[in-house]
Amino acid sequence: MTSRISDSSRAQNDIPRVKAIRAIYNAIALGQIPNSTVIPAKVGIHNPMNYTTKNARPLIPLPLLLTAVIVLLAACTQSAAPGSEPVQLGGPAVSAILVNSDLAVGPNRVAFGLVDRDNMPIRTPQAQVETVFFPPGVDQGEVVETVTAEFREWPPPGSRGVYVATLNFDRPGEGTQAVPALWGLQITATDADGNEITAKTVAPVSAESSTPGIGQPAPRSVTPTVPANGDLSTISSAADPDPDLYRLSVHEALDENKPLVVTFSTPAFCVSATCGPQLDVIARLKDKYRDRANFIHVEVVQDPHLVKDGRPESRWVPAVAEWGMETEPWTFIVDHQGLVQVKFEQFTPIEDIEAELVNALNAAAP
Repeated sequence: MTSRISDSSRAQNDIPRVKAIRAIYNAIALGQIPNSTVIPAKVGIHNPMNYTTKNARPLIPLPLLLTAVIVLLAACTQSAAPGSEPVQLGGPAVSAILVNSDLAVGPNRVAFGLVDRDNMPIRTPQAQVETVFFPPGVDQGEVVETVTAEFREWPPPGSRGVYVATLNFDRPGEGTQAVPALWGLQITATDADGNEITAKTVAPVSAESSTPGIGQPAPRSVTPTVPANGDLSTISSAADPDPDLYRLSVHEALDENKPLVVTFSTPAFCVSATCGPQLDVIARLKDKYRDRANFIHVEVVQDPHLVKDGRPESRWVPAVAEWGMETEPWTFIVDHQGLVQVKFEQFTPIEDIEAELVNALNAAAP
């Protein structure tokens, strides 16, 4: 039997909060926010990739962004419906920051971080996650699934990282006028002192993913390959790009009937500091499995060598829109039939990617 919670009004009032957090996180992932950005108490989801780099500036430092998140949490929740619980000054004791920008019906690799009121990340080995569905016009939410999320460290070593779990959403719920139903996450963990910590966040789930869905054909994008003069700086912002990762275009790799690992990122302009390490992970896997699979890095910035005042002057490569991405880095594993097997948003450790790659290799074996 599924349990139920009476938290509909609070969940609805969390929509502006999670949209604000996701908007800021998208900016973190891209390394840019527009000059004209004013972070109000209520702000909708936006896609920083829509802004040209001419009107953008470097991302503000992460501690300041976390401060902005906490301010947003306090401001947004102060407009709660009459009769709801009062919000403690400074925001909730623990806030959940949803990393994902693209949740859809079906299985999803969901990642989130936990931050306390002092802007400090919370790190525990595990956290329990309940998915809660709020039908439109219903005051009570239904707990649909309970899973354990594991902590995954982000580089550089330290306290940075996210909790990861596979969650299955069986119906859409966005909390919008078009799709008024809503999904939420209830998160419980135990800190080093044995104290229980709890956090909640909404998780907008669309009927279909903006990026290629699991089991769908991978887009046959024409992506940059090693130029005739061998100058990789024109197609990659990596400090020391590996030519092997630019040997094939995506559309060429899909014709080889091999599993494909393709990662989209911009190492030189990725303020989250995870794009370079993610590319290193892909290079290590390439060295180990190069005879059985193809590996490609797609630099999301076109002409990354054209830089002015530390910022790229060009726009995004066409593959960004073709693959429906709103953030980066993204990594996809495509099976030998050209179908997307799994996708990872933001940094993913080598062991997680390798496990899914081995599954694809085993499926391709005669």
